[in-house]
Amino acid sequence: MKKVLFLIILIICSLAALYYYKPVTINYFFGITRVLEPENGYQLYINNKRYENCVFKSTESFDKKRKHNLLILYLRDLEIKPPFEIIAVDIDKKATGYFCGSVNCYDKVFGSLFQSDMGSFYTYLEDDAKGPGFDSKLKIENKKIDFYVPSERNGRLHIQLLKK
Repeated sequence: MKKVLFLIILIICSLAALYYYKPVTINYFFGITRVLEPENGYQLYINNKRYENCVFKSTESFDKKRKHNLLILYLRDLEIKPPFEIIAVDIDKKATGYFCGSVNCYDKVFGSLFQSDMGSFYTYLEDDAKGPGFDSKLKIENKKIDFYVPSERNGRLHIQLLKK
């Protein structure tokens, strides 16, 4: 009986610690978070420096009613610290955007990206009313996606996605 009670307490404490450190992962069990797998078909370069494990793909809306073709760039863990840590590249609409939700809308765990339902909405960078009104100069060519995002230090960051 003591072992069972100890096991239950251990599980509860583990879930509490997981919720404290990675709250978006607990929401996965309630269906308000999904897992985005890495997109290994692209290499990410920011200001001509290569970064690994930052590109993820989303192919349908959170409610699974609409199809889309989004590349999600998770830049939170990088040393560059851009003002927009999560960037969306909508290949179908040829637009770039950022996610304006809480910092808990996205989290990376064991190489997979957890995205909350609120994190599935983004604002266009070019939008003057809701966004920063920044012209990203997005160019989508055969094997290359090229654009800029605002930066606090030097005005803008040059981002390139090259298809492998």
